[in-house]
Amino acid sequence: MTALYRRLRPCLALAILPLATGCAHSPAFNILGSFFPGWIACIVVGILLTVLLRAILHHIDFERQLKALPLVYISLALLFGCTFWLIFFE
Repeated sequence: MTALYRRLRPCLALAILPLATGCAHSPAFNILGSFFPGWIACIVVGILLTVLLRAILHHIDFERQLKALPLVYISLALLFGCTFWLIFFE
């Protein structure tokens, strides 16, 4: 068993090598001389768009028809943040 493992070890190392390329670059941008990671911008945009949509839903009186409001708003923030990530950082 150990002889087989010794022969397969280089193959296993080469097999996991493509998985390490996801960390090749970080999506950071410069704001006033300081680099901020892209995920912070995605969180902020997601929350701001969710707050804006909440105001619109409250204004048209649709919010009271929704059930489980915390789940709805967390899901919307996640949706907006991930969409922002896909549009601007991929």
